[in-house]
Amino acid sequence: MKRLLMTTVSVLAIGLAGCGNNTKEPVDVPTPLAPAEQPADTNASVESTTTQTTDATTDKMKADMDKLSFKEIDVDVSYGKDIEYEAEIEQDNNEPLEAKVEDELNSVHLKGQEAFDELYPKIQQLQLTKDSTNEEAIDQVLKAFGLESNYEKFELEIHFNDGSKLDVEDRK
Repeated sequence: MKRLLMTTVSVLAIGLAGCGNNTKEPVDVPTPLAPAEQPADTNASVESTTTQTTDATTDKMKADMDKLSFKEIDVDVSYGKDIEYEAEIEQDNNEPLEAKVEDELNSVHLKGQEAFDELYPKIQQLQLTKDSTNEEAIDQVLKAFGLESNYEKFELEIHFNDGSKLDVEDRK
């Protein structure tokens, strides 16, 4: 940016000097701004604000998840011919929490905070443990997520805070 400004100023000065200014009046040539006078880099402040907001959002989502007995959940329910409901909250070590909803029943596709806000009230209702039966898990998930029981394929994977896991798969 500085180079462009300096080049423009130089070309302007040379052009004005050669334009027949025979009056020998001084020509005002703008001087480049000193570094302290340079406009602030607005991209840096936007990026910083975005990073802070993202960090705060991620921290809140993580704090909400810490209230539950599990740290990850993955729900996949298929109703046949390309009609599925998929919901996931995932927390990999040292990575930000990720959430997504792909609800082809209602044409809803969400990621990030929006997906988390959609899923969290639903997963709060779940009272599942690593010892829950397949029937208990299926019934609770269908009820909490407002899904019909006429599915073709049901898959659930939950990773509990104690390191245990619940895997449920059912086909009709």
